[in-house]
Amino acid sequence: MSVYEFTGKSVKEAVAKACEELNTNEALLDVEVLEESTRGFLGIVGHKDARVRVRKRDILKEVMEVEPAPPEKTEEGRPPAQAEDFDDQFSDAEPEPAREPDEEFAGSAEAVPDSPHMDEARAVLCNILGRLEMEVEVEASMSGSAILLDIKGDGSGLLIGKKGQTLDALQYIVNKIINKSNPPGEKIEVVVDTENYRIRKHENLKEMALKVSQKARKTLKPVSLNPMPAYERRIVHLLLADDREVYTKSYGEGQFRRIIVYPRRGTANKRRRR
Repeated sequence: MSVYEFTGKSVKEAVAKACEELNTNEALLDVEVLEESTRGFLGIVGHKDARVRVRKRDILKEVMEVEPAPPEKTEEGRPPAQAEDFDDQFSDAEPEPAREPDEEFAGSAEAVPDSPHMDEARAVLCNILGRLEMEVEVEASMSGSAILLDIKGDGSGLLIGKKGQTLDALQYIVNKIINKSNPPGEKIEVVVDTENYRIRKHENLKEMALKVSQKARKTLKPVSLNPMPAYERRIVHLLLADDREVYTKSYGEGQFRRIIVYPRRGTANKRRRR
């Protein structure tokens, strides 16, 4: 993990410089004071600035290192099936070119979360944020079959991170913890948001999906999107699922997984008939 050093007239000023330059909150930093400031003779001669070494805290790793409770045993004495990886939770399995879009993109929402699940999800997120020592509140509500956790308070925007990476990581961890002992068909979907970031992101993805689909129809060639996380791929799949002239497929692994938009067979013939 990267380490940085900063100086200031005081330790407080050096830490403030670190927060400003790294665009983060003090609670997200490990601070090591290398040298305290000294005033020197008459506050002039021999004055030394304070010097600190900082590194960004991996709060999410700290939370995950907490020993989880062992899963309850089933009647047969075997532990229940463990939840699959979070990326599988929002399966973006694509239809074959000859098939029409169906409900494959809808994700597994068979189990509708009730209030105990909602309270548990909120408690998990509050526990994580408590480690950041940030003065924020978490409001929990239902959005369809998903639990929506909305972080409110001063500095909540810092939790979004670059391209939403911090918010995505928080969402990943909460889902992991909530679903650690749920079988695949009973997974609970939890969405973590702050300052309407998810809504704004959805609008941006919608605009991009429409432009890409138009390009695929016009050029009659596949159009590749940049790599994106699973939940964003799912949104694009859903946005284009009803488009009769294009279909979507995902390729790649991990952080390099991306969507390719294909023109459907017969699109060229339809254009000629027009």
